[in-house]
Amino acid sequence: LATKSRMNFFEHQDRARKQTKVLVLAFMLAVLAIVLAMNLVMLGVFGRFPSAEHGWFSPGFWLANGQIVLWTSVATVLVIVLASAYRSAQLRGGGAQVARELGGVEVTGDSNDPLRRRLLNVVEEMAIASGVSVPQVFVLEHEPGINAFAAGWSPADAAVAVTRGTLETLNREELQGVIAHEFSHVFNG
Repeated sequence: LATKSRMNFFEHQDRARKQTKVLVLAFMLAVLAIVLAMNLVMLGVFGRFPSAEHGWFSPGFWLANGQIVLWTSVATVLVIVLASAYRSAQLRGGGAQVARELGGVEVTGDSNDPLRRRLLNVVEEMAIASGVSVPQVFVLEHEPGINAFAAGWSPADAAVAVTRGTLETLNREELQGVIAHEFSHVFNG
């Protein structure tokens, strides 16, 4: 049974890698579609749609409209790259920044809430067991479902967050399992 579970894990991991490749390809196709759409808009704005004698692929069309297409494509890709860089810069705060943006409330050592204390104790235990420094801990107070995540660029700026539903629904052993799973993400980058 342990071998079968291990095989399922590796099969799931392989499937996740394949899905990641599909998502990256889909993103690239989406960027290409945006560039194409912007070019169509700009050609429409300038009244440069191909005529019967100058179709899309004729040299005459590209001689007349090549600069519009080139500059529109460059500008569109530049806007996408700059927006992505800006968003990445916003997330430079690491996992804590992500948790806060999702409405997470940091759990500190002076908390009086027994569920938060239990969470903090479990996180500290997992940090000791895994040899990773204790990440910042957050609770998504307005989320009744059972969920958790780890975020950050590296173990040094990692954060672990759980939903209020996770705290209220799971017992200590189950919470340890969830936190151990999140630590595997932190540990493995």
